[in-house]
Amino acid sequence: MINIDDNEWRNIPIRRERKFESLVEKFCTDKYNSRIFRFNKDLMLFAAMVGFSEGKSKPVSANGIQIVLGTYASDQKDGYIYLLALLDKKDITSLKNENLSEAVKSFEGYCNAGLEIIQNWIDENPGDPEGVDTIMNKVFERIQLNEIDNQKSGDYSGLDPEF
Repeated sequence: MINIDDNEWRNIPIRRERKFESLVEKFCTDKYNSRIFRFNKDLMLFAAMVGFSEGKSKPVSANGIQIVLGTYASDQKDGYIYLLALLDKKDITSLKNENLSEAVKSFEGYCNAGLEIIQNWIDENPGDPEGVDTIMNKVFERIQLNEIDNQKSGDYSGLDPEF
């Protein structure tokens, strides 16, 4: 456990592997006319959700590219990092200041695995050099799989709020 002061949490680094810079450039800049994420952190959030959805996590090397947690907090997207930590650890104490570094490591792992999965999607679809259609098709496939799973299990409890 690390003792983190009230504002020190903003400086916790969130890393991604350098080998995925071509994905960041492809989907977060206007260089290839395939920008679908406004900021790098948005791609990282999407990648983490992909990694989590696929049940895959992969540690990030120490020399990864960093974005500080405060960057995510600037528009309340740090909530997704905390949500993934809760889903991963299933322990509310993972959100305590002294455990935030572990929550970030969990997010980094899912993000890293997700970026690898996304890179594989792009590599497997050379007919879509921009990758936008590939990403959209994969999202649509996941939505369909979720609907089928819900129909098979008959569990719609997550779809309708209970009051």
